[in-house]
Amino acid sequence: MRRCMLVVLSLWVLSATLAGAEVLATWEDPEYDDYGGGTYTYPTNEAFGEGGEADLLSFSIEKENGNLQFVFKIRNLVDPWNVGNRLTIVAVAIDTQEGGDEELRRNANVRLEEPSEYQIFAAGEIVQVIDEESEAVEIGATVTTDIAAGTIRISVPIESINGAASGWRFTPAVGLQDDYGAGGLGDFREVKAESEEWRGGGGDDLAIDPNVYDIVVPTHRKVLGIFGRKSRPQEEILTDYDLANAKLAVLPALEIE
Repeated sequence: MRRCMLVVLSLWVLSATLAGAEVLATWEDPEYDDYGGGTYTYPTNEAFGEGGEADLLSFSIEKENGNLQFVFKIRNLVDPWNVGNRLTIVAVAIDTQEGGDEELRRNANVRLEEPSEYQIFAAGEIVQVIDEESEAVEIGATVTTDIAAGTIRISVPIESINGAASGWRFTPAVGLQDDYGAGGLGDFREVKAESEEWRGGGGDDLAIDPNVYDIVVPTHRKVLGIFGRKSRPQEEILTDYDLANAKLAVLPALEIE
């Protein structure tokens, strides 16, 4: 039996080596929870169809040939204008050390539980990395969008972001992209109180609500057989904002175990 297990393990290692990429972590996310805090709807323009363009199914971190790769699996990636996906925008904030930017940029309208040194945004075949001062930095990041597979894969040279990954924290977020008709990277599309042709609904017209449709809620690790604290559901996280005190919702971070 043990010998059989060793053979299976060896075959698995060989398969992973041949595939080239080492999967460091994968977080699954529930299907059909692309509603922000529980009420978000999609814009009414026919390009959005039945929705799902901001429904994150899984988020993976892989390592291959000195690159760190972030893989977003989306329920319904589409390309309505044949220009490369232009409805979905994804982001991942990376916390590598103490300090950093406390807010996720590009109109996401959320804060970060773990301030970031780098933030990466991608839509279609366009990717941008900004540092903790919100300045764009050229570090050789690339993005590949596979409409059929429903994946957006961002690749970043590890050495260009301090050359490690252990102990780092990652905060992914998914929303709808708004390029303002210019065809560039754009921003997170604004969510209003009522759906419009090019604006989602179910939010707040006072622009304090998140423009994020889906996140990954971390499962807290056990200490001595019990969980240290209870995970908050997505609905609670994304509705925990306060206009009177100018308080944005705060996204939790993920950590590779």
